[in-house]
Amino acid sequence: MNLARLCVRLAILALLLLTTACAGLRHSEFASERSLQYVSVSQDETLLTRFAPVFLLENSDRSYNRIGTPAIRAASHGQPEAYVDSKNPSIYTQVQTFVGKSGEYSNLIYRVHFEKTPLPHLTWGQNVGLIVIITLNQDDQPLLLTTAHTCGCYLGIIPTSYLSETAYPANWSYRSQSIYGETLPGHIDLTRFVEAEKRFVLRIRSGTHRVKNVELQKDQQIRSHPSYSAAVLKPMAELRKLPFLGSEVSFFETEGPRKGYVRNSHKFLERLLMSWWALDWRIGEDKDFGPKEQTGTTFYTSLKPWARDDSDLWNFSNFLNYWGWKL
Repeated sequence: MNLARLCVRLAILALLLLTTACAGLRHSEFASERSLQYVSVSQDETLLTRFAPVFLLENSDRSYNRIGTPAIRAASHGQPEAYVDSKNPSIYTQVQTFVGKSGEYSNLIYRVHFEKTPLPHLTWGQNVGLIVIITLNQDDQPLLLTTAHTCGCYLGIIPTSYLSETAYPANWSYRSQSIYGETLPGHIDLTRFVEAEKRFVLRIRSGTHRVKNVELQKDQQIRSHPSYSAAVLKPMAELRKLPFLGSEVSFFETEGPRKGYVRNSHKFLERLLMSWWALDWRIGEDKDFGPKEQTGTTFYTSLKPWARDDSDLWNFSNFLNYWGWKL
């Protein structure tokens, strides 16, 4: 087989994996109602807790499907090694403000991590994570719910009924949207939304940790579920100062070629099948989230190499413009 033919076959295989491998489930990974777990936080008057999403985890009897707490331990060579302790759920948060074409907005940012994505999924690797961003207007009304894995992949943007139709991308479907094999709502109706009674619930697929649905549920119903677990909200900055042998170590590499990437987060299948055409040797590896001048990485959400900066999720106003939203 000549080199050109091999490259074509690898490209076809990569595209098939992108659209099927991550969405597909082995038979044993279909969730039963007995293996579901709600993860939420207590309600109070702060915006971060009022709007904190609920995570509905499939097959939570498996440790890799549970939201955990990032931590550092000593590897065999004595150097710090990152892992995710699945016994206690933590949600890391921060607030970001930005100015758009129509005014000022606030982003409520929530970040969670899992111990791994197992084989045979394309995104196989350790310490994987998910980011959820709820965008509020100046009246603290939620306009958008944005989700992405902490590698920047599988971006989903869901508008609510508080967002003006003039801000939507052209030809937007209110009914649904397809994101690499998952179908998410194209719109969430909040006309009957009462923050004290209902919460955004993200259903997380077993194994891949893909967001497979977003809906509203009553808070009382969530807390009465037999497998409800209370998560702890923590400042995002704590990820950069995890305890280790009497000192503090960042969950992210702080120097060298992997600066800004999650420690021990390597995506070998994505590197093999995608790095050569996406022009990114570290494609799929989980990252810090912040200004690239500080983190060392660009949190891009488009695979187009020329769109890295324009699709950077941190620069939210530019990011929205790139994807056609007109806030």
